[in-house]
Amino acid sequence: MCTEPLPSPIPALHPVLRRHLLHLAHGGVIVRPLHRNDLNEWLGLCVTRRAQHGFSCRPDADVQLLIGVQRSRLQFDNDQLLLGVFDASSRRLVDQLGVRLQSTQARSAELHPFCQGPWRGAERLRDTLHALCPFLFEQVGLHRLFVLLPARTPAAIASAWTEAGFAHEGVLRGQHYDGQHWQDRHLHALTAPEWRRRQGELG
Repeated sequence: MCTEPLPSPIPALHPVLRRHLLHLAHGGVIVRPLHRNDLNEWLGLCVTRRAQHGFSCRPDADVQLLIGVQRSRLQFDNDQLLLGVFDASSRRLVDQLGVRLQSTQARSAELHPFCQGPWRGAERLRDTLHALCPFLFEQVGLHRLFVLLPARTPAAIASAWTEAGFAHEGVLRGQHYDGQHWQDRHLHALTAPEWRRRQGELG
């Protein structure tokens, strides 16, 4: 009598709770969870984004940030971890990235760039991804990370995602509503096996 071998169990997902002291660093950035004390700097970042890129935050953005900080974690489906990106030299808040746990069973999470706007620099994005990916794949135990980029994402920013291993998998038609129009989003994703393969080549 032939029996099929039992599938290997997937290692348990390691949750990231609000009380965890998370401090990631690479190159010129430090990545850590946002705190209530970061509110004023975060509001200043909203003003800068509006002036430089025309991206506006919601009128109640400060309230939503504090609620998000209070609920920030990665444990159950749709949980979101709010991360601040800080300049390693000045320790000033320069950007934000959200990590939304799409599915605990599929070990999949979506990365949310701040306000869906462009990052200030491709180098900062590269450093952020270099700091974040090892933590999410090796310590948290995620299998897949993905990001949905606007069609008008600057080429340098899109290239930074690609260079980090996020392959372009397709276009989601009419995925995002900006208040006036439905817009397409470009799906880029990176899996843990691919990330480990790339690390082996670099090492």
